[in-house]
Amino acid sequence: MDPRSQIVKYFMETYNKGLNTLMGGNISVRIGDSVLITPSGVPKTELTINDIVKLSISGNVIEGTRKPSSEWRMHLSIYKVSNYTAVIHAHAPSIITLYLAGLSLDLNTVSETKAYIRKISDIEFIKPGTQELADEVSMRVRDGADLIVLKNHGVVAVGYSLPEALNKIEVAEDTAKILLTLRLMTNIKA
Repeated sequence: MDPRSQIVKYFMETYNKGLNTLMGGNISVRIGDSVLITPSGVPKTELTINDIVKLSISGNVIEGTRKPSSEWRMHLSIYKVSNYTAVIHAHAPSIITLYLAGLSLDLNTVSETKAYIRKISDIEFIKPGTQELADEVSMRVRDGADLIVLKNHGVVAVGYSLPEALNKIEVAEDTAKILLTLRLMTNIKA
């Protein structure tokens, strides 16, 4: 499948699975020294392959008439420090809720979490779209994390394909739901 078509497909999947709102989140794929990324301000239900923006690894627009995602710095920073070829950023509600409740994801909660995610890292809130956030996320990726929780914001997953990155977010979201349900059930029994 063409990379642009994959971006449209998997970006819509994040919406259909409740991991992003109509306008939230972003996806990119690295191809050599360039990056294809979702545009800013286009509803997922209206996104087409013609809306995808092609950036150089240094951040210059090579192709496309749209403005790249506001998180383009984060995507490029990840690619500069790793060999990953896919990045997905989602605003997964259960993961956000888990961390707001003072809890965190645990690789040992369910077997799927440990099977698909190598290392989870979390970052205190940093203003979205900033170079500061990009630097912090890329540092975590460089240190081995493949799922980074952005407190009060969302989650970033990296992989060698969009299905791999999306699966990491889905597994993490399911794990967060399990942990939140367990906490609720424990409090009800107390």
